Amino acid sequence: PKIIVEIGVHKALRAYKLCKEALRFQASVHYIGCDIFEFGDEKFQQDALNGKGPPSESKARARLSSIKSRFTFDLIVGDTTKTLMGTKLTCDFAFIDGDHRVDAIRSDYEAVKDAKCVVFDDYYVEDQGIPDLTKYGANQLVDELAKTMRVEILPIGDRCKHGGMSKLAVVWK
Repeated sequence: PKIIVEIGVHKALRAYKLCKEALRFQASVHYIGCDIFEFGDEKFQQDALNGKGPPSESKARARLSSIKSRFTFDLIVGDTTKTLMGTKLTCDFAFIDGDHRVDAIRSDYEAVKDAKCVVFDDYYVEDQGIPDLTKYGANQLVDELAKTMRVEILPIGDRCKHGGMSKLAVVWK
């Protein structure tokens, strides 16, 4: 991809890897990262089912700034249900791993749905419990998209503190 959007940057560990890999194949890469960063208090983090601790804008900027050549980036700071509302982000590839609430995931997808490939984190499968799928996870949206689009649930997953196993769901146009 030439343009990558990531919703849920945290400290840009994944962003760095995605962009460095994309630069192996593209003359230049532009990254757009969206996160609440330090503006999300503990209650927001709990409500959003975020388990990695608060995201850091300064750490994200420092990590992305270390990719010097042929690379540009923008960070959109704030609650994506507000900052991306009504916005269409043009990109080739989008990764959604921000707020884990169903409505927030759906809202984030609306901003990047024209991407050639969208990857959702937090497609939950049963493994010693599971979050309430009417409130959390990408399952509802991914299952809807699977009726009209190509969807693959990747086999490897991460155990979640709140129960269940989180897998990646890949949606192609």
